[in-house]
Amino acid sequence: MSVIAQWPDVEEVLSRLRHWLVQVRDEADALCGDEEPAAEAPLSAPVGLFQLVEQFTALRHELKLSTKSARALEQESQQALGGLEQAMAAFRAVGPKESEAAQRAAWPLVQALAELDEALRRGRAVVETARRRIVEESAEALTRDLDERFRRQPWGFRWLAAGWHRTVCTLVRREAAEVHGKVFDSLLAGYELIQNRLQRAMTREGVTRIACLGKPVDPHTMTVVEAVDDPAHAPGTVVEEVRPGYVWNGKVIQYAEVRAVRARPGS
Repeated sequence: MSVIAQWPDVEEVLSRLRHWLVQVRDEADALCGDEEPAAEAPLSAPVGLFQLVEQFTALRHELKLSTKSARALEQESQQALGGLEQAMAAFRAVGPKESEAAQRAAWPLVQALAELDEALRRGRAVVETARRRIVEESAEALTRDLDERFRRQPWGFRWLAAGWHRTVCTLVRREAAEVHGKVFDSLLAGYELIQNRLQRAMTREGVTRIACLGKPVDPHTMTVVEAVDDPAHAPGTVVEEVRPGYVWNGKVIQYAEVRAVRARPGS
């Protein structure tokens, strides 16, 4: 038997190979389904020394640019910070100037409030003095004058008119108290109302009257116009206020003029 006669049939082998390829293709299509075949990954280019040096050079250049930008940004930030500090300093300087301008603008009003308070106090003192003289002292003087004139009358007349005389004296005192007293009481009530409103305005504006009576002399707020002897008080104590003093937010508007006890010899 020859060797050629033992070889398989070529057509049969090709038919089997074709059938196997068709079968493999059908199985692959069944596994993938409707999915598109994945794109083949591109082959990476080979990396050489030249490409490495080129990449490092580009990275160095980018680093220099970043450093330059950072330095420029730092300089701009420092300049902006300096400008901000100058603006803050200017803003701080504006506060005292505005406060000083406000004080200068309010100064005439504050002085007017102090002068008005002093005038009202003096006016009320005059009204109280007039009330005392007219209502009390004038009635007492008139009663004394009636008594003196009554005593100069004959004894018989005094005996007959004694009751009438007492009635007249009582009517004089009552008339003075009811008629003149009511007028002065109304006037004093009006003064008190005005003074209360003025006191509220002074408190709102920060104006206060300096307390003097019974306190030691304060050279920063008081001026001693007279020294008196008074053993009931310690030396340097204020015993009378001649003219009131006023303070506005810690600043003296008007010094108080006072009378104080002088120092005792040997003390």
